[in-house]
Amino acid sequence: MENGPDPSQNAMEHLLFSTIEEMLDFDTLGDLIGERVTALSVRPLLTEYNKSGSYLELVETNHGQGPKLVLKYVSMSANWLMRATVDECCRSVTLWSHGLLDQMPPEIDHATIACARDGGDWVMLLRDVSDEMLAYSRFSLEDNEFMLDAMAALHATFFESPFLMKQDLGLCSLCSLYSMFSPRTGQRERGGQDEVPKRIVEGWKLMKRSVPAEVVDVIESLLDSPEPLCAALSRYPQTLIHGDWRHANQGLKREGRPRLVLLDWQLAAIAPPAVDLGRGLATNSPLFPVTKEEAISIYKVSLVRRLGARFSENWWEPQLALGMLGSFLQDGWAIVLKANHWRVGKNHREHWRADLDWWSEWVRIGAKWL
Repeated sequence: MENGPDPSQNAMEHLLFSTIEEMLDFDTLGDLIGERVTALSVRPLLTEYNKSGSYLELVETNHGQGPKLVLKYVSMSANWLMRATVDECCRSVTLWSHGLLDQMPPEIDHATIACARDGGDWVMLLRDVSDEMLAYSRFSLEDNEFMLDAMAALHATFFESPFLMKQDLGLCSLCSLYSMFSPRTGQRERGGQDEVPKRIVEGWKLMKRSVPAEVVDVIESLLDSPEPLCAALSRYPQTLIHGDWRHANQGLKREGRPRLVLLDWQLAAIAPPAVDLGRGLATNSPLFPVTKEEAISIYKVSLVRRLGARFSENWWEPQLALGMLGSFLQDGWAIVLKANHWRVGKNHREHWRADLDWWSEWVRIGAKWL
């Protein structure tokens, strides 16, 4: 059996810088990156998958000859997803400042170097991992197995950890996780600049014509009030989940021992493992080189190996069914749109249509455990 570190014993807290200028001071920055800094330049950075209102800048050091870094600015006023999940302390920053990100298993690289609280913004200083990020293309068999094993490593490391009970971690509640893409959120946020809230409303309306009536009934009831699902999931072992397990937040660091680059911890939560697994299956669906059933099996084998005697089929099956139900509650609106008319990759339309049937069956199965 493989065991990760005990986060409750090893976590060391980090102080936030009070301004960006303080964090980017040449001497301070040199200490942070382990290389002398004599010059730096900062310019806006645009990315395709930044959909929630954050702002990014690229930092180049030593006239482009030194390490490249990224500044990520987040605030409640600009970020609709923070508002939707009541993220009043910026989870990505809080998890770093409490030392939790330092306790990641060796398979995972969070890429965070330092953080600051500058006026109304939280600011993260990250390694520039753009060359390591995953493209929207099918995973290789080897990469797929490694990423699923890294997910199991994360879940095993923090499995039933009392450290996660600290209230000042500000972890996302399950009910917030399951209501962040609800019609209510879409209606409330659709007046902003981001496209996603408008699409949320469109997708859930289209669901009524896209899946069987009994599936619509279950999902609409939980969209209105996710508490029964959250209560059911609370009966099973809990761990730290990333909460936004999709290719846009993931990269592979291949030199030396491979590591999964895992960015954007804004949706980190306490939940059973299948909540992360289901989100990954829903958002990365066309990218898997195996069936979703095979992906579940690969993940389960890794989790069993890492948990040893702590694993039990008695909790695995119900939390899996409920986690899959919850994944459609989160991402069903997007799956419906992709199955009908939303822009998707070439030849992916039929894939998403088949996904609707697959997820509908899991909704039926999961509903039995509510």
